[in-house]
Amino acid sequence: MTASAPASRRRSGSRRPVIARIAAGIDGFPEGRDAAALGQSLAKATGAELMLVAVHSSAPLPVPPALSYSNLRKQSQLVLRDVRDSLAPGARTLTATDYSVPRALHRVVHRHHRDLLVVGSSRQGAEGHVRIGKRTRQLLCHFECALAVAPRGLHANPQRGVRRIGVGYDGSAESDAALRLAASIATGAGVDLHVHAVVDDRVPVFARSVLSGLVENEWNEAITAEMGEIRARAVAAAERTNTPFDVEVARGRPADVLLKLSENVDLLVIGSREWGPTARLLLGSTGEALMHDSACAVLAVPRPVSR
Repeated sequence: MTASAPASRRRSGSRRPVIARIAAGIDGFPEGRDAAALGQSLAKATGAELMLVAVHSSAPLPVPPALSYSNLRKQSQLVLRDVRDSLAPGARTLTATDYSVPRALHRVVHRHHRDLLVVGSSRQGAEGHVRIGKRTRQLLCHFECALAVAPRGLHANPQRGVRRIGVGYDGSAESDAALRLAASIATGAGVDLHVHAVVDDRVPVFARSVLSGLVENEWNEAITAEMGEIRARAVAAAERTNTPFDVEVARGRPADVLLKLSENVDLLVIGSREWGPTARLLLGSTGEALMHDSACAVLAVPRPVSR
């Protein structure tokens, strides 16, 4: 099912970008370069300031000269300059010191008022796919800004960029927040927004005995009605963004549908799960699946502040 915004709404109006300051976590591995490439693409689309951040540790015990604080800092600075010059000209650079990389990135995000942190995937992930590692996982639940994860190998793709943007929508306040942020990126990039709503048509375990006597047509009718309702809500929410869009509604397991969508977009924006602290980044089962096997970059949006 598809709906499009009328031409009169296309790219009309001006507003302050949702993302104004981006940080990208850089290390000496290719996955750090992936983060820089995605950060640069998003900065270009949003007009945001990009900061490349490298974290190094300082051993408390006597160490060889090569592992001294000053040498580690110099090495981090060299890595940052190389990444900046090759992938993100004009980006700011910053080195931070901490035994915990996640803690250092969290501190940088707070001190420098970042709206988005971009990181690379685990080196254990498949090429071209997203997979979060233990460091990224440590950022979850306590993180207060959006988090994007670049797929492995992104920096080596000459066609890199944000040309197709998808957003998962389920009618919740969390998905509304994801749609608004995705729309702001799409507007800046000059591309349409692809809104995908999914109705989970699996019968809940606790209700299977109750529904066992229902005719299959009645169950399908209920799912069809729900698809119509969520389509209307998705169209209304997308229209409020003044961004060109199309809406598709599917039935099935949400993770499966969105993983399929990830094969056809460059960036997939998702909201946090619907329970837990507000203004925090929390992944539900669908978010977990996407962060472990998406075929494109994934950007997760924190829960909106309750009013």
